[in-house]
Amino acid sequence: MKHPPLAVRACQGVCLVWLTAILLLGWVLRTHDLEVRSLWEDEGWTMLLSAGPGLDDVVRTLADDQHPPFYFMLLRLWRTAAGDSEFADRYLGVLAGVIAVAGTCQLGRALFSPLAGMLAALLLALADLPIDLAQEVRHYSLLLTFVVLSSAAYARWWRRPTRLNRAAYVLASLGMLYTHYLGLYVLGVQGLHLLLARRPWRRLAEGVLLLGAVGLGFLPWLPVMIEQNRVRWDNPLYYQNSLPNSPETFRLVRDTLLGHQYALLGSLILLGLVWLSWPRGDAAPRPTLRLRPLWPVLYPALQIVVIAGLIVAINERRQFLTVRNFLILTPALAVLAGHGLSNLPRLARAFMIVLLMTVALSTVDARRHYPDWRAVVGNVSAHYVADEPVLMDVWVGDFPARYYLDRQLGPATPRVSLREWRAEYREFFLPTLLDYLQHQDSFWLICWGDAPLNEYGSLIAQAGLERTATLAVDHLGTPIYSLRFDRRPASTLATFGDLFALHRVHAPASATTGGTISVALWWTAQQTPPLDYSVSVFLLDSAGALIAQHDGPPLDGHAPTSGWAPQALYFDMHHLPLPAKLSAGDYTLGVKVYWWGDGQPLPVESSAESATTYLVLGTVSIR
Repeated sequence: MKHPPLAVRACQGVCLVWLTAILLLGWVLRTHDLEVRSLWEDEGWTMLLSAGPGLDDVVRTLADDQHPPFYFMLLRLWRTAAGDSEFADRYLGVLAGVIAVAGTCQLGRALFSPLAGMLAALLLALADLPIDLAQEVRHYSLLLTFVVLSSAAYARWWRRPTRLNRAAYVLASLGMLYTHYLGLYVLGVQGLHLLLARRPWRRLAEGVLLLGAVGLGFLPWLPVMIEQNRVRWDNPLYYQNSLPNSPETFRLVRDTLLGHQYALLGSLILLGLVWLSWPRGDAAPRPTLRLRPLWPVLYPALQIVVIAGLIVAINERRQFLTVRNFLILTPALAVLAGHGLSNLPRLARAFMIVLLMTVALSTVDARRHYPDWRAVVGNVSAHYVADEPVLMDVWVGDFPARYYLDRQLGPATPRVSLREWRAEYREFFLPTLLDYLQHQDSFWLICWGDAPLNEYGSLIAQAGLERTATLAVDHLGTPIYSLRFDRRPASTLATFGDLFALHRVHAPASATTGGTISVALWWTAQQTPPLDYSVSVFLLDSAGALIAQHDGPPLDGHAPTSGWAPQALYFDMHHLPLPAKLSAGDYTLGVKVYWWGDGQPLPVESSAESATTYLVLGTVSIR
């Protein structure tokens, strides 16, 4: 067995070190801030579609969707093995993105040279759009991986038509098609490339057979894809984020793919369409220009031109264009730019690499801003009283909202998607909603802006409920509300001075040491309060010593008393953390109201006791 020369082995070792560093860089960029953003609408949809309980259930669910099933089946298995946290669910996309970076190195190597492959991998590792989509619980990062692997196997088969390269091409192409239908564009470009850049006719025939093998492997799902395509245009749920063909859209795509410094990367891509060689030892070196072989340049060039043209042309008739559709172009762009970098002299190349890394690491050109559904649902879970239904009127935002409701409150939490009710009950939507509300004593409503209340706000009042809490999370200037509605209690427990009346209390009868007691209060103002008063909820032992306490303005500062309207009902909640070391027994729960400026509690009057400085709410047994 012959071994490669020592110089070749040394070069391979250096390349391996550099590739490892590039992969580590790609991994760091894709894991950085992985959990900062909340799951967005499509991610929540993905979580629902992949829920199972078995793989056959996932496949049946996807048959009624608009996507092929492979990623969702893989995610189902991944969630079983890795857990169901946001980090774990998104990490699957991170791993796929790192594999795509490694595969891009092989693609550039097969098309041009080892140096071009290494530089292409670096550019893909730094590219904003692949990083952004790798941090989503979506199939785009896996699609990118299969696009790279299919293209690399195709290029390797073109150079060396071995059995291994043929098998790799068929498997990678099938993975691409079963991950996303955009893979059909890549197969179409490969077929066109076969026709335009064929060598012997025998190679063309073999390529057609390979494409036929891919089609044969996809044949079981083909009827499903046809049916999905027949009905997909009738459902606006699928294309709410699509963009029109316009100069603004094209500028957005350009900046996302090439960055705001698009001239920098664009010039390297143009330079990658040719071969330049630089003689050594010349005082004034002049590059030698070569155009052959044409087939390596033709393949990524066709991908860019044909796929971009098809997306724009189809979008003119059926609007489906989104920026993420252009993700499949990023390997071709990276390979051409990597080849362009390899055409430069060594010093110029090093300067450009430093410049590109500086720009990429200091700017972000493709980072979308999602609604913070985690915080929206958190406003509900932080002030939730047991068994209250949560109504959601946030269009497809109810997909991630369901995920966070399950995580923060438990899967048994009653919830209603009003979007689904509108589709199900149609003209009977409002009567159905009214009947439902008439059977509730309280509920939460998550809604996007004020428009939903214009539609059915009068029904809520007709059902005898009124708004008692308003919490909001801003998204690009539009509030996403978490609103609480309650039925007014018939009695008054106590009055605090001549300002406040307490009508209802909800507190646990027992608790454990080291836990937290959540106490809900319902207030009205007898008159407009002149100041912002604080509410103190506390726990006393049998000797009257203070054990636990929470002081603050009502509803964690979201409902300051100076803004209370007379006789309107207001919801308030306080959380009392208990000491870790606390003797078992019965403890007294109390509440008082005071102004922080002087600390003097308002006098309390109730039917059960004479005037005092605080009201006894009940007894809590500590276990």
